[in-house]
Amino acid sequence: MQNNFIRYAATLAIICLAASGLLSVVYNVTQPKIAAQAKMEEESALKDVYPGAERFEPVAEKGSVLYYKALNASGELLGYAFKAEKKGYSSTIVTMVGMDTKGIIKRIKILSQNETPGLGSRIEEVRQKETFWDVVLKKVKIAQKPRPWFQAQFDGKDYKTLDRNVEAITGATISSLAVVVSVEEKAKEVMEKTQDGR
Repeated sequence: MQNNFIRYAATLAIICLAASGLLSVVYNVTQPKIAAQAKMEEESALKDVYPGAERFEPVAEKGSVLYYKALNASGELLGYAFKAEKKGYSSTIVTMVGMDTKGIIKRIKILSQNETPGLGSRIEEVRQKETFWDVVLKKVKIAQKPRPWFQAQFDGKDYKTLDRNVEAITGATISSLAVVVSVEEKAKEVMEKTQDGR
């Protein structure tokens, strides 16, 4: 009986050791690819929220990026781009934001969210005005991918007045407010730091 117990314990220990070793190998192999993909997605999001910028220069503090300086081809400062995060109804909503030097929001883009489908997830909902037949009969041309209507509301708004100028989504107030408040808070932080000459 005791021999069986020792044999089972040894077998279980070997299986656990092999599994953890395999997980370590898989992690080490996939981690660089995951990091490269995340970097590509972030660069794409930066261009989406500040389309006029030629390059983005990170400004870091204590090892983490606070915001990016959006620069033109001559290296002149156009504005800033940054990530804003806040807990929504069922997940943390991460948003990339482009803002000029006066605090006017250029654009925002939701990077990640896991809100309730059909409710909070509507922060990424696109309202398609054109019908299938409009496109088939060539009454309209789809020049570019339509943007989510909730996110488009931020364009051209002063970060200080977002709570008054951005319409919350009916039935998804918590998710809507999480985006608004996160953008306001992070924009304020960035403006304060840049006014200090950083």
